[in-house]
Amino acid sequence: MKLAQLRNKPLVLLVLKDGVDDGSFSAEFMRKTQDQLSDMSLRIAADHLSVIYADHIKKACEIVLGIINLGLISQCGNNSVKAQHIIQSQGIVYCFRAGWAKYAELKTISAEYFKKIDLSIYALAANDTSDISLVHADLVTNGKKSRTLVEVHNSLSGLYAASAVLPETDEDYLIFELQKLLNSALGLLLLDSSRKIFTSQLYTDLIEYLKREDLSVVQSKINHSAELLKASLPQSTQIFLENMALLEFTEFKKIVAAQQDLSLYMQEILELSVNVSNELLGDFEGGYDFGLDDEDDIAYLQPQ
Repeated sequence: MKLAQLRNKPLVLLVLKDGVDDGSFSAEFMRKTQDQLSDMSLRIAADHLSVIYADHIKKACEIVLGIINLGLISQCGNNSVKAQHIIQSQGIVYCFRAGWAKYAELKTISAEYFKKIDLSIYALAANDTSDISLVHADLVTNGKKSRTLVEVHNSLSGLYAASAVLPETDEDYLIFELQKLLNSALGLLLLDSSRKIFTSQLYTDLIEYLKREDLSVVQSKINHSAELLKASLPQSTQIFLENMALLEFTEFKKIVAAQQDLSLYMQEILELSVNVSNELLGDFEGGYDFGLDDEDDIAYLQPQ
């Protein structure tokens, strides 16, 4: 068990107390350290919270404590003797800067993910023995996942996107869109098609195939096609998608197994262009050919 847990204090407070008790830290050193802690807390409150509200000042103090603890642990490896030497020789501001550098590394992993991180995640109360290095490690892992998600989406959308891809970094959106792209790739493999994007005819062919063939045959081919799709992906991409359960095709298989309203539900889980969707839904028949039907459709869309 770590020293901080045994004595119910974050490491930096434990080390400061030990330094005072054994005479390593003089009264002048502690006064200077306290002034630096106060100054850093006010700066954090001014930049990220507010200096008007007492609870914000308290939170800023906890953030400073957490960042210092992160920096100290990164430099001393949770060794209290080494930690005391670092504080004595380098000072408390050095520890904060080391922790802030760790926090700033997240921006180099994924700038968009970094924007979503609330600095208060790093806050440590005076009696909190949580391992802030583990909290930071989780943020690093999630940042790498976020970056990879964007990269994989960009890679697959370059192959299977039916229309221009809107710039988007929301993870739920990317996961939703990734599954649609993969579902489409699987559906086209079921038809033994070399195409990467559905046309209205290919979509019709898919629905007819799913209705016509024996269910056990279809399910077997789905599994075979899924393996073909996996094999076509770079290994790193395959592993990433498998870890996110995006290659299990759960919803695709569920819709096929139900055999109800296939044409309706399949539209919802596949990547289809606007033109194909409009054609399947009976909208804008024939496209914009300046026929009367188009004029009626356009008039309907215009505000009254």
